[in-house]
Amino acid sequence: MGSPSDIFGEINTRITGDAANMKDEVDGTFKFVLNGEGGGSWIVNCKDDVGVSESTDSADCELTMDAEVFVQIYEGTMDGMQAFMMGQITLSDDSDMGLAMKLQTVLENG
Repeated sequence: MGSPSDIFGEINTRITGDAANMKDEVDGTFKFVLNGEGGGSWIVNCKDDVGVSESTDSADCELTMDAEVFVQIYEGTMDGMQAFMMGQITLSDDSDMGLAMKLQTVLENG
């Protein structure tokens, strides 16, 4: 099982290598607030300056979950939509729901 920090490094490499497509397909920013071991706060920018940074800045869509849930979703052992429906992922009240639906494009592993 990879750490969230390692996973965000992988995501950064993938989205920066496909920056034009990310801007076209996703065109938004995500903030991941991860609780528990390996947790922290990361911004995944697929809008202007494509990339990932450890930050507490605001974003178009803010998701909060346990770090373990994030890792499981990324590794494909948990379904993100199911985790959301079960309350394991919460969105901030001002999150862009349309953008949240594009999250799979960002989290595609390989």
